Amino acid sequence: MDKEDKPKLTIITPSYNQAAYIGQTIESVRTQDYPDVEHIIVDGGSSDDTVEILGRYEHLIWISEKDRGQADALNKGLALATGDIIGWINSDDYYEKDAFKTVADCFSDPSTMWIVGNLNYVDDHGSHTVPDKSPEVTYGRLLRNPDIVRQPPTFFRRSFLDRAGGWNAEFFMVMDFDLWVRLAKLSPPSMVDKNLAYFRLHSEQKSCFGNLQRQTRELRSILEREGASWGIVTRLCLKKEWYAFKGYCKMLLAFLHLLGIVQRRRFANRPSR
Repeated sequence: MDKEDKPKLTIITPSYNQAAYIGQTIESVRTQDYPDVEHIIVDGGSSDDTVEILGRYEHLIWISEKDRGQADALNKGLALATGDIIGWINSDDYYEKDAFKTVADCFSDPSTMWIVGNLNYVDDHGSHTVPDKSPEVTYGRLLRNPDIVRQPPTFFRRSFLDRAGGWNAEFFMVMDFDLWVRLAKLSPPSMVDKNLAYFRLHSEQKSCFGNLQRQTRELRSILEREGASWGIVTRLCLKKEWYAFKGYCKMLLAFLHLLGIVQRRRFANRPSR
């Protein structure tokens, strides 16, 4: 592949205490058959083995220090980036093999400002995957359904990302949705019908049900900012509250089941009189 004909890619990875997965993330970038890639990892001061793992890779650009959250880390990475095309992959997700070739081909069209590909959901151990075709993204569709955001298979032209203002550090849960809305107001993305990334499902991720209430508050503020109708705002907030309620019910049922097992075992182990 002729390096001079290809745009430089910068991959930004925000990280915090993901030592169990970050090696696979790094390898999925390092092993791409693409001539010009820089990988920037912005770690929030992890207390696990993350920093030790980062130190094993000479090609990485990385920092480890406390930050104000994921959006702040992404903006730090963007300030260090020198690539023409920006990708954002979290430290528990990873890229498809040879995905960067597809990305570069898409951006050979100068009118392409950002792209959204497909992804695969993968379980904690990487043994089971479920393919997911990304829904078409437009400004109007985003306001009607924020859940169409697919972050791992999305790439941005650097100049376009700068024009939109980067990530808003005021948002903890929905910084991706907020950015997508601002980008889509300027130009819709090109949809790419190829798998570009893998999104890992596990109990410690931010998108677990414990953060759904905060997510709902942040979504409401963005929708109201964008002038979404009362009906849309109410419907989406009720939907998120329903998800949160189901999550709490599952947790309660699991706790009661566990409590029942413990009580039965204690009863069975009581000495007879």
